[in-house]
Amino acid sequence: MTGASSADPADAPDREAADAPDREAPDAAEAPDADAAPDADAALAQIRERAGEVRDREVETALAKLDARGDPSAAERAAVERLADRLVARLLSAPERSLRTAADGGSDGEHDPETVETALSLFGE
Repeated sequence: MTGASSADPADAPDREAADAPDREAPDAAEAPDADAAPDADAALAQIRERAGEVRDREVETALAKLDARGDPSAAERAAVERLADRLVARLLSAPERSLRTAADGGSDGEHDPETVETALSLFGE
């Protein structure tokens, strides 16, 4: 125990040094908050862009596989495109609703940046 109590004074400068960045945290916290919690519209745009990129890549892959099996008709190509559009729309509908609710203040009338950050971490880049 005496070793633990003698370690405490030795750790005190380390704790003060560790606390020093916390004293400067307001400046450090402002920049990440501005970048980390975009508004719901910006988050939705980013999520839709990412979903569009994934959609385009997967449609290209599916059409390439169809091409390898023969020459798909225009109707078959259009069906693949429609399927991809519907899947993206359905998969994004719940996150979009949540983001709109968060942006509008939800049930308590307060903006919810945490929901925006969560949606971006799940569906963004």
